[in-house]
Amino acid sequence: MLQLGDGRTFVVGVAVLSDTGATKVGVELSEEQVARLAEESTITDLMDRALDALARSRRTRRELELRLLKREATPAQVRTALDRLEASGVLSDDTVARAEAGARLRRGDAPARVRQQLRRKGVDQRTVTEAVSEALEEASADGFDEVAACRAVAEKRARSLRAVAPDVAERRLLGFLLRRGYAGGLARRIAREVLQARP
Repeated sequence: MLQLGDGRTFVVGVAVLSDTGATKVGVELSEEQVARLAEESTITDLMDRALDALARSRRTRRELELRLLKREATPAQVRTALDRLEASGVLSDDTVARAEAGARLRRGDAPARVRQQLRRKGVDQRTVTEAVSEALEEASADGFDEVAACRAVAEKRARSLRAVAPDVAERRLLGFLLRRGYAGGLARRIAREVLQARP
């Protein structure tokens, strides 16, 4: 941390201190040097905030960008901070997409829903396609079957619909399965089968 004689403080890296000549006590800095310190301090703060968010949960670049733009920073500063995090390997949409795709399939979301959620998080189409394909391959090797996954989430949801009239239960269960990304024909068939099989 660097404190100027006027009380302003900046948190910057050693390289920036060295570049601006701010490594010695009592050195007079030009307005240009102070502006550079202020810019770098803002970028450092943005990177710290992004790292805090990443420590709490997986985030895509777009999610972090939206969060950081709420701060008193320019889009260029946010872009620079995120570029530096990507270059260091700390931020990766590819890693987030692969982890999210696997986790969502295991939770019972249909591949279509997984794709939709990743696109909503700002992941590009190519990365989404690759991540979901890879997750499906891994899940298939572990015995994943979309019909069985649909049935499992339908059976779990149907337990909460026991006290509901059959036609209402079917409508609610069908809506639930559709929101999870299952195709209409499959969702309708599984909803009927599951509800008919309940005691």
